[in-house]
Amino acid sequence: MCKKMVIFFVLLGIIALVFYVYTSLFFGGGFDKKYTREELTKNFVEHESAFYDLVTTFKSEVSGNGDTLVSLGFNKKNKVNLTLTPQVIDTNIKAIGGRNLEFDSPALDSALQVLAWTKNTLELLRDKMSKTNCNWIRTTGIYGNPIEVYPSQKGWGTFSYLIFDSPISDSLLQVHGKTISNSRFGSSVVLSYSSAL
Repeated sequence: MCKKMVIFFVLLGIIALVFYVYTSLFFGGGFDKKYTREELTKNFVEHESAFYDLVTTFKSEVSGNGDTLVSLGFNKKNKVNLTLTPQVIDTNIKAIGGRNLEFDSPALDSALQVLAWTKNTLELLRDKMSKTNCNWIRTTGIYGNPIEVYPSQKGWGTFSYLIFDSPISDSLLQVHGKTISNSRFGSSVVLSYSSAL
């Protein structure tokens, strides 16, 4: 009886350890790179013209879709994340597109049609995004309507670049902190940290 109890508790301990390691790696993004504020600031400064080019191109491609939030990302498996979400809350209006879409999927084709994009538009934006070491860009509905660009990282907590149309006002600086650089373009960019926890 005592031997069975010892075996039971050893097995229980092993299961608990495996569960802990698995959840830490899966939910914490244990295999993914985590960037510091300093690394992301350096990345922006080194690739500032690429960021400007990406944001300018993206904004020109989404112009005319002011009532819809556009989120575009690319993952390592050569799939596309393209979601169009209406800013007006209405149960009759659904999001278009989706995550992990194949290039020939009907859901991706529907989203491209609404945006008047082609597959070449996606390739153009993917190329421009890769030059910034980022893999996600989206419009936002928050005050000032900045474009949000995410570096290639995953996990519960991530940094993103919030890129405004003009230098950031003092009231927004109180919310977001200092700008990423003192250049003309950099003075409209801040780093934002968000966490799902």
